[in-house]
Amino acid sequence: MKTIDFSNIGLKNSLDVYKKLERDRENLKEALIQQKQNLLYDYIINLYTYGYHIKDWLKKEDYIGVEEFINNNPELRVCADLCNGSKHKILTSIRSSEDPVQSVDASTITSDSVSYTADSTVPVNSQTFNIRLESGKNYEIMYFANKIVELWNKFIFQN
Repeated sequence: MKTIDFSNIGLKNSLDVYKKLERDRENLKEALIQQKQNLLYDYIINLYTYGYHIKDWLKKEDYIGVEEFINNNPELRVCADLCNGSKHKILTSIRSSEDPVQSVDASTITSDSVSYTADSTVPVNSQTFNIRLESGKNYEIMYFANKIVELWNKFIFQN
């Protein structure tokens, strides 16, 4: 079987992939702050694609317990489903079966008395995206992005 080394495009190891994930999060944040609709979709897809596929790089570098780490963290299971759903158009094998993704929707952030978890840098009365789970739980996309980066940071640097 022929193998192709992709390290000549700027990603040489899992740390490079992690740094790209951090850049994707920062790009998403800037697109939200500036309300650049055309970039938001790309950065959201980049975030959950690299937020899930970093696992492949970690496994190639012999990190132990990668799949278990994903399975034990609901945000990473959701990230896996978002990645695989966008890759295959229709998700047929759900990783977050306990509380699966119901939808990813654009919504407006408003200031009211409803409890809402969001990144504080996203402007009020602007558009963001929510990941809605069947249980009714919502992840605002910037909160979700921060959580994905935080989890992989914990795994890589405390493993």
